[in-house]
Amino acid sequence: MGQLCDEHPLLTLVSGLITGCLIGINLQIQAPMWSLWGLLVLLIVAVGVRTKAVFAVVLWFFCVTWAVFAVEPFHASRSVAQTLGVAPLDGMQVVEGTVVRRPVTLPQGQRFELHLERIVMAGGEIAVDGRLLVTIAKGEGSWLSGDRIRLRGSLRKPRRLGLPGEFDYPRYLRLHRIDATFWVADARQVLLMRAAAVSSWQRLLDGAAYRCDQLIRNAVPDPDTAAVVMALVTGSQSALSPELKAAYARAGVSHILSISGFHVAVIAATLAQLLQWVGLRWQWLALRFNVRQVALLATLPAMIGYLVFTGAAPATTRSVIMLAAVLLALWAERESQVLDALLLAAFLLLVYDPVVLFDISFQLSFLSLWGIVVLTPLLVYPFKDRLSGWRRQLALFFAASLAAILATAVPTLVTFHQASFTGLLANLVVVPLLGYGAVIIGAGAAMSAVVAPSLASALFGLAGWLVAISNRFVVWVADLPLVRSYEAGWPDLVALVLVLSVLSFVSSVRWRGILLGSVCALIMAVHIWPEKTSDGHLRLTFLSVGQAEATLLQFPDRTTMLIDGGGYLRETGLDFGDRYLVPALHTLGVKRIDRLILTHPHPDHLGGLPAVAEQFQIAEFWQGTWKVEVGGDADRLQSTLLRRGVPIRQLNPGIWRESFGGCQLVMMVPELDDAATGRDNDDDNEASLVLQVTHDQFTALFMADAGIASEQRMLEQKVVQPVTLLKVGHHGSRTATGEAFVRTVRPHLALISVGAGNRFGLPAPETLARLQRAGVEIYRTDQHGTVLVESDGKNYTVTTGL
Repeated sequence: MGQLCDEHPLLTLVSGLITGCLIGINLQIQAPMWSLWGLLVLLIVAVGVRTKAVFAVVLWFFCVTWAVFAVEPFHASRSVAQTLGVAPLDGMQVVEGTVVRRPVTLPQGQRFELHLERIVMAGGEIAVDGRLLVTIAKGEGSWLSGDRIRLRGSLRKPRRLGLPGEFDYPRYLRLHRIDATFWVADARQVLLMRAAAVSSWQRLLDGAAYRCDQLIRNAVPDPDTAAVVMALVTGSQSALSPELKAAYARAGVSHILSISGFHVAVIAATLAQLLQWVGLRWQWLALRFNVRQVALLATLPAMIGYLVFTGAAPATTRSVIMLAAVLLALWAERESQVLDALLLAAFLLLVYDPVVLFDISFQLSFLSLWGIVVLTPLLVYPFKDRLSGWRRQLALFFAASLAAILATAVPTLVTFHQASFTGLLANLVVVPLLGYGAVIIGAGAAMSAVVAPSLASALFGLAGWLVAISNRFVVWVADLPLVRSYEAGWPDLVALVLVLSVLSFVSSVRWRGILLGSVCALIMAVHIWPEKTSDGHLRLTFLSVGQAEATLLQFPDRTTMLIDGGGYLRETGLDFGDRYLVPALHTLGVKRIDRLILTHPHPDHLGGLPAVAEQFQIAEFWQGTWKVEVGGDADRLQSTLLRRGVPIRQLNPGIWRESFGGCQLVMMVPELDDAATGRDNDDDNEASLVLQVTHDQFTALFMADAGIASEQRMLEQKVVQPVTLLKVGHHGSRTATGEAFVRTVRPHLALISVGAGNRFGLPAPETLARLQRAGVEIYRTDQHGTVLVESDGKNYTVTTGL
């Protein structure tokens, strides 16, 4: 251990900080101040101990404790109210504050961080201190960082849906020091109170970047090409179309669109080579100075200037610090200690901002550099004596690309559930065209934009020509298959770090083999652990999908049924199923869906089903006889089912009874004369398929969006009976769950699928009152998250997600 500490003195510090951050955030342990001072005293005492291992252990515990103490302000237990004081936390508000950094343009609007200073109310103003993430849905303004603005919109405290496998957005905001979100419908609801209320160099550079973007738009006529040039030169990805952005992601080269350490390194390397070439030809300078060292040192101001010019995004800042550490190591002629330079960069970043550890951009940038340093020599080892010249350089390029892909595949799968190995092919074309071509040319154009606009326009046009070639190639490569997995989790991430650590810090070949074999065996055991056998229980999982509806049924014989798939009420350009529903189903261990049922074709029931049909094996699909509008998710679902050969069963009006999964099913399909034909939303609701599931003495009735008209018809036909559980119709609307219906079904439990703070005011007070008078126990997805009801046929249990 002492030898390891001597060889890598920063390893103890970095490992201790990482451990403390993980403990502090995930376990929310609070470190008392006396423990930190006590360990500091022990650390001072340990300096005099001859055994280095003792000092290393005490130092490690000191770093752990300091990190736990440092991340305490980011605990989930700290509410928004504690940060914003007495400010009202929900609903329409008028707020005032200063723009923190350069706004990001969205396809139809804008997003930026606002330092909140006051909330304006009818009776006066409330002084507050917090940070908001502001989203403008439509339009954009010309404000820059430091401008004081007043906005009217909806203030929201971040909350989770309570969905299995859900991305923890509130924690993400909390770790980025954002206290709440603020939604503005239109940019015209934003008033500039004072320009440059807070002056800074960043504001001047923001203005220069804005003018540079305008110059690029004029010089490059094609919008997609101009958008990529702007992303490479000024860091603005605002104009990128969703289709082009997705194509770069599928091709595995989306990293080239984000200003990162790679871009800065390319510009710094080009500048260093240029300065070295000039210096070696200046005899006076070459005789008096080490030209190589001077050239390397001179690139630091250029790196910092480029960083600030492109917006100084946190991810870019972290990459630049890492590269600066590596650059200083090269300047000090310590090329063999690049790994220690990475440890130094990680140490500085973690001390400055401990929660940076949980940022995916930090993980990817650090792991990719670590992988290149450690894995590249291993990958080229079999060929190092067989290749020379350009073949050797090509092999090194391939090895470095593969090393970065391997090192980042696990965190990419854990976070995004997909990874692209086509980047190995795409990098061969895209990196030279954009990374070494368009970036260098664009940077030169940006520097000449002020003094020689004509030259800048010509250079931007040349960069656009290279980008156009890249775009065509990327669109072609994007059609190649992706690697998708929802099985990867934190054990795989830990295994990756252990593998890289063994390769980095264990020199003994024997111990390397033992440790690597042990890690591989353990991770294989995690993934091949046998699944639970059937226990004869019926499980009903009411997924918390906001103002929408989706229910998973897992039957006693382990067959599965999915009723509806949630979705967005309005067109957002996002895939609800891919973003929420598919991860939730995978987290619940679903491998196959035996029956997929669409109760009626409203977007909040249909929207997530196309992604489910694309990514799961479906045995059979059921739907009613209502008419569906042509286009959109409905067409995508139907075409997917037909392409994959899934049997589609269209249920005619009537009552269908059958056994399935060890339970009895009753499906009630309304008559067309009484139901919808696609003309009106209320009619569509009354066309909803109604399902009843009975498992011995336990009965559940799923009403979808059926209202009082459907309930009355069911009462007249005498097809309903007392039930254990009622999935309340139409999200608890006042037009459903009538008094007579409740008296007849007499449920013990009622489940309402509804979104928090929805604009419809659901569930309706009248509906809640009717259920409460009947003594029904009510569960709501907006308050309880995902609700699991499990029954053995006699008794039942209820588990909530929040």
